[in-house]
Amino acid sequence: MDPMPDVIKPIRPQDSRFAACGTLLLPQDDPARFGSDDAELHFASDGQPRFYLMRLRRRPPLVAAMTCHHRVSQCLGSADAQPWWLAVAAQEAGDTGLNSGSVLLLKMHPGEGIKLHPGTWHAGPYVTKPSALFFNLELRTTNDDDHNCRSLVQPLPLALI
Repeated sequence: MDPMPDVIKPIRPQDSRFAACGTLLLPQDDPARFGSDDAELHFASDGQPRFYLMRLRRRPPLVAAMTCHHRVSQCLGSADAQPWWLAVAAQEAGDTGLNSGSVLLLKMHPGEGIKLHPGTWHAGPYVTKPSALFFNLELRTTNDDDHNCRSLVQPLPLALI
């Protein structure tokens, strides 16, 4: 039996390794013009955006599978101002193997959001309270026709600290 991999410790989204996966979104004063602090969104040419309030239940801090969406740059942010974590991996990691060497664990603070590049592998969000609310921007059909899932050879334990 393979030994359990090391627990993945969180990084902040300002870490340069996250740049291959997405963009950190921080609060801006209103009115603000579009600029480098904004998410550059990508929606498939035939896709209609879907913006909704997503309720998630707490799940064990373990990544057994990851998902990616090729047709959209998914955006997530806490709607109830609590910290949250998201496991991510660059698109190429799906070809070479999703493992402890390719998966990053992001720790997000209240008031922060992220935009994931199309093709970014992700699992979560993870929270420490029984449930949490998230703003989610994707395509109307993302969960029907662009939900690509891959199991990991060995589940990865996460440190939600």
